[in-house]
Amino acid sequence: MSIHSLLIPVDGSPLSASVVEAIVPMLGDRTEVTLLHVDDGEAWDDGVIAQSEAALRDRGCRVSRRDVRHDDPAGAILDVAAELSPDLVVMSTHGRSGVSRWVRGSVAERVLRGCPVPLLMVNPRTHGTSRLESVLVAIDGSEVAERVLDPLLPIARAFGARLTLLYVDFADPTDTPTGASKRRAARSQDVAEWLAGARARVEEAGLEVEICRAEGDVAHEIVEQASPDRFDLLAMSTHGRHGPGRWLLGSIAEKVLRECRLPVFLVRTGGRAERDAG
Repeated sequence: MSIHSLLIPVDGSPLSASVVEAIVPMLGDRTEVTLLHVDDGEAWDDGVIAQSEAALRDRGCRVSRRDVRHDDPAGAILDVAAELSPDLVVMSTHGRSGVSRWVRGSVAERVLRGCPVPLLMVNPRTHGTSRLESVLVAIDGSEVAERVLDPLLPIARAFGARLTLLYVDFADPTDTPTGASKRRAARSQDVAEWLAGARARVEEAGLEVEICRAEGDVAHEIVEQASPDRFDLLAMSTHGRHGPGRWLLGSIAEKVLRECRLPVFLVRTGGRAERDAG
C-alpha cells in the first residue's frame, strides 16, 4: 500500500490548519488531497482553509475541497471517508473552541471508532510530524494487532524510517506475584517467537528495526515509551488479542490518544464501526 490520496477534515481554526502545515513535508508530488469542511453552524475562518489549500498546492498536491452542511462533524467525516475511501485520513485532535470543538472525547474519538481507513491523528498542541525518521509500533502478539504494519511499512520505507516494535506484557492487578511469574513464563517463548517473526517482516521491507519490551498497564507504558525525543510517530491497531489483557478499541487506543504527545497512526482492525457513540 502507498499513500496516494488523503482526506483532511478542517474546521477553519489555526489548530486544525497546523496539521496541514505539519504533514506537507511528508507528501509527494501529485498526492490527491481532499480538504473536508463540515459547516455545523459555527463561525469559521475561510481564509485559514484557503491558506491550507495553497500550501498543499505549492507542494505539488492535487487538491479539491468538499464543503458539507451537517450538524454532526464526526458523522460527516465518516460518510465522506466511506465514499472516497482514501488511503489515509489525517485530522487534528483539537480544533476551534466552543461547544462543537474537535477535541479528544468528541469528534476525534468518534472518528477513531468508525473510520474505515487508516487514520493519522495529530495533537497540534504538543508535536507535529514534519519528519518521519523513527516510529514506535505498539503490538501485542496477535495477528490482528500486527495488521498495522500493512499500511505502515510502505510509508516508513518511503522515508527510510527506523521502527521500534513495542510489546507490553499486561500486568493483571488481580495477579499474585506467583501467578504473574507463571503467566510470563508460559508466554515467554511464544512472545519471543512472534516478535522475531514481526522483526523479520520489517527487515524484509528493508527497514531498520529493534525490539522493546515492557511490563505494566498497557496504555501507560505505551505513552511512556512514546517520547517525542525518541520518536516521530506512534503506530498501533485499534484491536488486539482477546482476553483480560486485550488491546481493544474504546480502551487502550482511546487512552493512548488522550495522552500521547506524538502523532498517532491508527488502523481499525476489527469490531463494528461505532457511528453513534459519543
